[in-house]
Amino acid sequence: MTVSVLEPSAENVATAADCVRNGGVVVAPSDTNMALTVAPDHDAAIERVYELKDRPAHKPLTLFVRDPGDWRRFGRHDDPAVVDALVDAFWPGPLNLVLEVADDSLHERLRMNGTVSVGCLSNPVWRSFADAVGGPVAMTSANRSGTVPDDELVDVETAVAHVGDGADYVLGGEPDGTTRASTILSLAAGDAAEATVLRQGDVTVERVENAAPLRVD
Repeated sequence: MTVSVLEPSAENVATAADCVRNGGVVVAPSDTNMALTVAPDHDAAIERVYELKDRPAHKPLTLFVRDPGDWRRFGRHDDPAVVDALVDAFWPGPLNLVLEVADDSLHERLRMNGTVSVGCLSNPVWRSFADAVGGPVAMTSANRSGTVPDDELVDVETAVAHVGDGADYVLGGEPDGTTRASTILSLAAGDAAEATVLRQGDVTVERVENAAPLRVD
C-alpha cells in the first residue's frame, strides 16, 4: 500500500522525526528533491534505502547537518577557512561539500575513498524536522536510481510513485526557488586551493570562486 503524505504540521514533523530516530525510513523535503531520509548510524534503515531506490552499492549517501559549523565534526580540510567561507556563503542551501572524512566511525555507506559528502539545508520543513531528530541525517533523492535527470526535481508525486510503498512516512513540503539538484563540490583534492564540481546545480562555479579562494574545475 502506498503511504499517505503527511501535512508538515508540528505533530506530523515530530512523528516523522521519531520514526527516523527509531530506525525508520521517511521521505522528507530538501532544498531540491524529496529525499529518502534515515538515521546515519542505523544499518537496517540504510539498507532499506538502497533497496527501495535500487541504488548502486558504491554510491554513498549524503550526510546533512542542522548547524553549518557541524561540518567539522565529520569532515576535514587542510585549510578550514576555505570551507568556512563556502559555508558562510551558501549554507544553509543547495551545496554539498565532499571532504576528507574526519570521523572514522561514520557508516560505510556514507564514506567513499576516505571522503564524505556533507550538506546543510534551508528548507523550513526540513529544519523543523532536523530539530526534532536532534542530530544529522543521511539522505538521497526519493526516486529509483537513474530515472530522474539532474535538471528535474523529485517532487512529492514522483517520490510517492517511486518509493512510497516502502517508506514509513512521506512528509510534505516543497523546495522554494531551486531548479536543479544540488551542486556537489569536492574539496578532497591534494591541493587545498583546488576544487572540482561533481554535479552542477544552481550554485555556479563563478559564485563558488567569488566566495572562497579556490580554483574550480
